[in-house]
Amino acid sequence: MEDKQEPPKSQSPLVSEPADIKKFKSEDFPSQNEDEEPFYDFQAFVKLMKDPRADPIVRYTRSFLNNFLTKREFWTSEEQRKLVNDFKIFVFDKLPFYEPFKSADAANLLNAKEGMEKLIMGKLYHKCFSPCLKSQSNLIDKGHKTDLNQDAMLEEKREEFRFIDPEHLEINDKISSKLETFARLSAKELGRMNDYKAPRDKMVCALNACRVIFGFLKHLKLERDGADAFIPLLVYAILKSDVESLISNVNYIERFRYPDFLRGESSYYLSSLQGAANFVANMQMESLHVEDKQDFESKYHANQNALKKERYSRQPIDPHKNASIPREPYGPSPSDYILKPLDGATNIVLSKFAELFSPTSTSPEDYDGHQNLEGHNDITRLAQEMEEKEHARVLRELHDMFPDMDQELIGDVSIAKKYRIGACVDVLLTLSS
Repeated sequence: MEDKQEPPKSQSPLVSEPADIKKFKSEDFPSQNEDEEPFYDFQAFVKLMKDPRADPIVRYTRSFLNNFLTKREFWTSEEQRKLVNDFKIFVFDKLPFYEPFKSADAANLLNAKEGMEKLIMGKLYHKCFSPCLKSQSNLIDKGHKTDLNQDAMLEEKREEFRFIDPEHLEINDKISSKLETFARLSAKELGRMNDYKAPRDKMVCALNACRVIFGFLKHLKLERDGADAFIPLLVYAILKSDVESLISNVNYIERFRYPDFLRGESSYYLSSLQGAANFVANMQMESLHVEDKQDFESKYHANQNALKKERYSRQPIDPHKNASIPREPYGPSPSDYILKPLDGATNIVLSKFAELFSPTSTSPEDYDGHQNLEGHNDITRLAQEMEEKEHARVLRELHDMFPDMDQELIGDVSIAKKYRIGACVDVLLTLSS
């Protein structure tokens, strides 16, 4: 008879153990292969969580979310990081003990981990993303205040130095002629970070922004120059962008992305983005390469005068509008990984799924199967529509970048690369050589 071991006791202070825990043999979860694009489908995770056998996992999650939101009004940013990470370690260790996760293959079990991170951060976003706490700045901790202050510094510096040219960052003359197009696309991808709540989705936006720049360097055979070539281009893209709350976004990813998922390329690009953003936030004339100081100061003062006029003419800000709180995007998460088209529909998925995480919710077996099927079909249709819109967006961006290239060829490349904009840019640059 197979030896059964009891699942490890909870290590998370915000999780209550279900009373009727069953005993299963523990299995180690295989590590992610960085050479492969990970499977990702939030809808598949939701389906597993709605299985009645997943009830202990549902109750663990409901217990954690309820305690996080009710035990204290405000946790510090470091407390939030620890609580969320401890819960993920705890619940990830539990998954192999319960069906349907126990029978899932490595890819689907990894997908369940990604789905769990997305689920809990979607529920906790309004407490954990610093710009969402801006109206309560007198009550929040130093960590969240620092995020907000650095965001403000970055925005101020971006406006102050928006006039600078590539030469001021010592960007290679070979790059300058085509830089604007690639910097603009990179900046757009950075701007899309505010459309999403999950750390993974924000990270994908950052990856796409960085991969566009790296693809450009690769095309020019300058990628071997490493950070010396890459970082100045990233700084330039930030200066030419209008992305809000960039530092808060980067810090949010760093705090709440599961550490095992932040490695290799993701870790490098996140560190690079953090360094570039901090460089802009603390920029001074002495930080730049200025050969003609008089000309630079003339442009600087002209920009300052223009800014004064712009600020005077700006309309009053609508107090009910907060651009830092994600709006529903027009498409799914931009993806240089394989992302299913449900990311933009997450709020709808969670609204149909929310009863599982209500303190008074019943068990999954009590839900009406017909209603669940209708809801699943509605989500699937929405996902398909959003996928089509995202594909159309990617094609528009690529057509704008490569106006002289055959549109059918761009379409074929997009299909082959699953509309992953960074990979598409890399291939199209090679074909345009």
